[in-house]
Amino acid sequence: MITDTQKDKQENQDKQTLFQSQLQAFYADIEESDALSRYRLKAWEHFLQIGLPTRRTDTYRYFPLNKFYDQSCYDPSKCNLKQQVSKETIASYLLPECQGSCLVFINGLFSLDKSFLQNLPTNLVILPIDEAMKTFQTHIISQWAKSIKEELDPFAALNLALHRNGLYLYVPPNVEIKTPIQLLYLTNINEPDALLMRPLLMPRVQGFIGRGATLNLVSTHETISNASNNFNGNFNGVIFNGILDLAIEENGSVYYTQSSPKPSGSWHFDATRIVMKKDSKFTSVMASQGSVSHRHDYSASLIGENVDLHLNGISYLQKNNKSHVNVLVNHEAPHCTSLQLFKSAIADSAHAAFEGKIFVKRAAQKTEAFQLNNNLLLSDFAHADSKPNLEIFADDVKASHGSTIGQLDEEQIFYMRTRGFSTATAKSLLVKGFCEEVICKIPIDSLRKSLLQQFDEN
Repeated sequence: MITDTQKDKQENQDKQTLFQSQLQAFYADIEESDALSRYRLKAWEHFLQIGLPTRRTDTYRYFPLNKFYDQSCYDPSKCNLKQQVSKETIASYLLPECQGSCLVFINGLFSLDKSFLQNLPTNLVILPIDEAMKTFQTHIISQWAKSIKEELDPFAALNLALHRNGLYLYVPPNVEIKTPIQLLYLTNINEPDALLMRPLLMPRVQGFIGRGATLNLVSTHETISNASNNFNGNFNGVIFNGILDLAIEENGSVYYTQSSPKPSGSWHFDATRIVMKKDSKFTSVMASQGSVSHRHDYSASLIGENVDLHLNGISYLQKNNKSHVNVLVNHEAPHCTSLQLFKSAIADSAHAAFEGKIFVKRAAQKTEAFQLNNNLLLSDFAHADSKPNLEIFADDVKASHGSTIGQLDEEQIFYMRTRGFSTATAKSLLVKGFCEEVICKIPIDSLRKSLLQQFDEN
């Protein structure tokens, strides 16, 4: 006799099998003459070897896989997702600091002719990846070979195999890019009611930061829709599976700000991959309001001495939105520092999850590595999961990890009420103070002020 549990398990396996068959069709449709086809094949084989995540996959234990596999997906090149967007429309989404330095993706595809480059130095290389293969093949293949060999996340491996019209960004040695560069991801939707399955968007940024070079990146997401009013600009069902893959040479420096899209029914997978050589620096700040489920996945390899890595994130979640953060930091060389601070303020029935690992190899003596995850529950139905982790094989290391889950302090609320604040204002100020530690690390003034203003409006 088949039990209900066995029946549910079989149904979930069937959904996963259907999803993978659709991915197979997506892969089979990629142009064979693509300059990267040989490497796509290796990436696809690596993806098949890893397999789609299941409930037994540790790094996806808090992710709603059953709900994710419950619908079908399809290739956006065969549907009504249009890429005809005027440059004037795109210009309205540019940050004030990036009016002449914006690289545009439309429905997951990099568009060089719709990008804004007038304030960028001419020696900065900005090309579609397949075109960059003609001149920078050594850089690209070196990064791809490492990814194919070492990538553990199935969706990051999937991006490597299925992305089209990716971006190659090369900063030559000793070039300082003073102007922040915006990575603008536009989803342009027409006639969404006619779309019965979810578009699968696969943007990819492949970056190589030369010796002594500096770069300031900021990513933003926007949705364009001609849909009816009840659609509210949110296309329920888009799967966004993007990746930023950076190789940072000696003494190179990158600051990366991630501003997630407004909450919607879409599924977002954002992966950041960094390989860091001697004396290099990488700092990232992520700000998220979640979505039906938004997953941020970080993997950093510190392969040179004196590397400095800072990963920061804040998730402010309301309604039923979800945000998941997964971090893996590999210390492979001595005298390196990694600092992690991820916070979540969780209201209503929202859910935040954090899973992080710091791996210190035997050769990585004099490592300093710290990881902290703080969660603030703002309702009785809010939920947080946290699993920090250290794995250390060196014997001369300073390392710690910690996690907190708590609520607003009633004494602090009472104190503020005695000073004339309403209960709602007192709570809003306390939440703002909790989030401000991370938000104030954002170097883009307009974005930082916009995020802080949200608390004043609530």
